[in-house]
Amino acid sequence: MKNPKRTSLAVAVAASACLAVLAEPVPGGEPGHWSFPAKLDKFSPDARLDLSGLNEDVAGETGFIRLSEDGQSFLRGDGRPIRFWAVNTYVARKGSKAIRGKTIREHARFLAKRGVNMVRFHGQIPQTGKKSGEIEAINKDQRDQLWQLVAGMKEEGIYVTFSPYHPHAVGRETAARWTAPRDSKALVGLIYFDPVVQAAYLGWLRETLTPPNPLTGVPLKDEPALAVIQMQNEDSLLFWTLANVKGREARLLGFRFGVFLEEKYGSLKKAQAAWGGARAPGPIDEMEDEWDNGVIALAHPWHLTGDAKAGRAERRLRDQTEFLTRAMRDWHAEVARFLKEEIGAPQLFNPGNWKTADPVFLDDQERFSYAAGDVIGVNRYVAALHEGPHKGWAVVAGDRYREDGILHEPLALPAALKQPAGHAYLISETLWVPPMWKQSEGPLLMAAYQALTGVDASYWFAANEVQWREPGSANGYLPSIGKWYVSTPMHLGMFPAAALIFRQGLIAEAEPVVIERRAPEDLWARKTPLISADQGFDPNRDSGWLGLGIGRSDDDDQVDPMAFLAGPVQIEFEDAGESFVHEDLERLIDREGKTVASLNGQLKWDWGAGTVVLDAPGAQGVIGRLSARESFETKDATFSGASDYASVVAVPLDGLPLSQSRRVLLQTGTIARPTGWTSRPVEHEGEPARVVIDFGGPPWRIERLKAHLTIRNPGLSRAFALDENGLETGEVPTEKSDGALSLTLPEDKLYVILE
Repeated sequence: MKNPKRTSLAVAVAASACLAVLAEPVPGGEPGHWSFPAKLDKFSPDARLDLSGLNEDVAGETGFIRLSEDGQSFLRGDGRPIRFWAVNTYVARKGSKAIRGKTIREHARFLAKRGVNMVRFHGQIPQTGKKSGEIEAINKDQRDQLWQLVAGMKEEGIYVTFSPYHPHAVGRETAARWTAPRDSKALVGLIYFDPVVQAAYLGWLRETLTPPNPLTGVPLKDEPALAVIQMQNEDSLLFWTLANVKGREARLLGFRFGVFLEEKYGSLKKAQAAWGGARAPGPIDEMEDEWDNGVIALAHPWHLTGDAKAGRAERRLRDQTEFLTRAMRDWHAEVARFLKEEIGAPQLFNPGNWKTADPVFLDDQERFSYAAGDVIGVNRYVAALHEGPHKGWAVVAGDRYREDGILHEPLALPAALKQPAGHAYLISETLWVPPMWKQSEGPLLMAAYQALTGVDASYWFAANEVQWREPGSANGYLPSIGKWYVSTPMHLGMFPAAALIFRQGLIAEAEPVVIERRAPEDLWARKTPLISADQGFDPNRDSGWLGLGIGRSDDDDQVDPMAFLAGPVQIEFEDAGESFVHEDLERLIDREGKTVASLNGQLKWDWGAGTVVLDAPGAQGVIGRLSARESFETKDATFSGASDYASVVAVPLDGLPLSQSRRVLLQTGTIARPTGWTSRPVEHEGEPARVVIDFGGPPWRIERLKAHLTIRNPGLSRAFALDENGLETGEVPTEKSDGALSLTLPEDKLYVILE
């Protein structure tokens, strides 16, 4: 590791406004808790924890990010492997254009210090809103934000991913202005078949990527700090929103279906005969087949799921599945061609990041459509029960919730993914969503299991503040607590060790435990796959809460999905070849004992006890219920404690194994809630839950840690506690015996350095 940067920035960040609460707040310093100060980081050269040295001096200094020879990993321009610890950021929106540059540079320095080397700009490049003009017009302020973000982030060695278009966020007024007549209430799905929208989209890309960035003089298409271009955010023809295609758009899609059938069968009459006259079950927009006009009705997406019975319409539904999948794949291939051949943009292309109406019977088709690009993507969140009037974006008094994490629900881990071979894989949005307050597990679980399985990046959602975020209103005025933020002590505060584990491969990538090979015809027939992944829980679109075993069908021939926690699970789309299941997989999964071990022996998840143990030469620790055992033994350490929920992990800062390292980071986390947060037990649909009495306010109130560590390393002799910005706050008492160093970990600190 090169020496950390000591960039000096003049910073001035206004403190968050205090939140109006419904009752007297509980003091943040009451017994059992401590108040997280969220002090302004002034980037002192005296900081003893600064990971900015992991980054390149300038992002893209060796050229464009590219893929390894097998297509499955990211490489720098000079061919060296690189992994991305990433966040979504909206800081480029803050303030006027004149002051954004300074704000972004401070934000970049703050993120780099904590191990971040990639951010995602999730914007809306088309012009939208009441004042929007023609469909071809772009939002120039959004382009300015992107220009400034790229220019500011690259100076701290942070790359940028560009997400240009979110059809769900295009309002009705904009849609009405853009194209007429417009019968669908939203633009969801239209990018795949409407030539007006498609032509406009390509124009948006051209107008964004080809003009010179006034801050650098370099067009974004020629900017190596821009690493990945996503086509869009959260859209698919295989999702429930297909049913929202109406009127003119439904007929246009039906006409495209007719063209597909004519090409496949030679004529529509032959297609009709092959279907045996079967009509579309539950057609979208109540369509009828118009064979003479070449407009063929499409069935409601429910009829493509495992809950439906196809009956005599099975051949028809196979053709619809193939048509929708290939329509998406063909468009993804066209955008990839346009970027590389017409614009000359060598950035990696990620076609999509969404899910389907059925994770078992349609997800492989979705990923097959993405395989026309370079990178596969998905958005996956972790959330428990939250019911209330503003549950999609705010927590208010009276809401019902559960705050459990996923230590008893391992298949909800976002990194538990089936990955198409030959492609890098990224999770472009993830978060342990409040009021799920058991969050400190999140960054460490993601880092460890991404490293194990070869998932190449995950982007935490989202950084709305330049530095730390205090608990506060979801929209600035509603008395509430916001949900969609990452700059908190148990998310961003857990980044340093997580970033080291993932970026430096301190948990080793295992050999594949499953390689499923599926012929396209099996995809169209929606046959049960060998293994299925959970889609993750989207609190804005799903009901209920997490449940173990989501994503598994009733087919006994399926591989146990706990395989996702044992090692990489891959899929190959080809016509021949048997699938592969590792001979040791059955040994690694103990359903009766409720444990799953990794193939490389470095991770063990006990979902019965609610613990995960890391035991690799460069990363050792325990996540979850420390009180579940008298002690947890790893190769070089012993962890013990009375905390019912905590994360304690040791990682080297000098690149040596923990047994030899002369500088070790101990990182700890428990549970952080707003000060004054109060709730009481309640029953919700027959299950235990809680109801919010008072949602509280700043500062964060953190449960005190009760933990002890012994590390067997004769070269270590002293321990120093650090504050949230990496500055030393004092020496921690230790005991040394027989080449081992023992200490009781500070109850009110996130970081300790051993030397």
